[in-house]
Amino acid sequence: MAQDHDTGYKLLFSNPEFVRDLLLGFVPQEWVGQVDFTSLEMLNGHYVSEDIQGRYEDMVWRLRLGDDDWVYLYLLLEFQSTPDRFMALRLLTYIGLFWQQLEKQGRLTRDGRLPPVLPLVLYNGFKPWRHSTRLSDLCHPAPAGLQVFQPSFEYLLIDENQYADSELSGRRNLVAMLMRLEQAQTPQVMKGIVDELRGWLTLDDQTPLRRNIIRWIIGLVRRRTSNGRIPPLSDLLEVSTMLAERTETWTERWLQEGMEKGLEKGLEKGQAVLLQRQLGKRFGPLPEWAVQRVEQAGVERIGIWAEAIFEAQSLEELLAQGDV
Repeated sequence: MAQDHDTGYKLLFSNPEFVRDLLLGFVPQEWVGQVDFTSLEMLNGHYVSEDIQGRYEDMVWRLRLGDDDWVYLYLLLEFQSTPDRFMALRLLTYIGLFWQQLEKQGRLTRDGRLPPVLPLVLYNGFKPWRHSTRLSDLCHPAPAGLQVFQPSFEYLLIDENQYADSELSGRRNLVAMLMRLEQAQTPQVMKGIVDELRGWLTLDDQTPLRRNIIRWIIGLVRRRTSNGRIPPLSDLLEVSTMLAERTETWTERWLQEGMEKGLEKGLEKGQAVLLQRQLGKRFGPLPEWAVQRVEQAGVERIGIWAEAIFEAQSLEELLAQGDV
């Protein structure tokens, strides 16, 4: 099911309208205002290392920045339930392979250099993404003189958990609408959002876009229901009607699901706070790295640390337990 979710998102972001709204609505940087969005072009996202051991299938778009050379948008869509602490390392590897491929193909800038890339992670997992987006935070501090040789890299994270519905509503933006649909707690709320979309997407040339959105919404609804039985739907009006007809049978189930997620989140936060107090009594004031590690841990790992707190000889030894 997670793979289907991933496929559904990549289907949506194969439409230039979604990439445009992602940049305009969620990348607050000055250069976005200089982009020629009519130049948006999706590239083949397969980049293979020279030894043929690595194969990566993330989305890559390119677009022109004013009258200058191409800027590349490396779009990594992440839908795993657990945030990836080493995402910066993964992306650095992917982009290195991407640049290597461009160099082999002679697709450099007019002055013979590698083009700029925006590495972007769109994350919609349940847990907030608390990991650093900087590669340097993954690396042990280098001694003086060696620091200059360490790679400097950072990616842009868009975490849907950070956007409240009050911030997203009122935006005529497809990505904001996507987030609102995922956050919808009842079929009635989802129906209202679908009806807004119906008022936006009325042109004949938007038919492929509407079709892709309908497929994604059907997948979202199936994940919310136990039996996943959704009739074939061909337009947004049918989706709206279906949500209206299923309101009574689905509302209680969806609300219960939301309550369970809220309870899980609250339990995790409470256990993290309790463990930090215990660690402070055992090892003294906690350094910032230890506080972050506990806050980013799940319930299972917090339990492992709590059981081993009195046997561990040091804070570093304790918090290393549970690592793969």
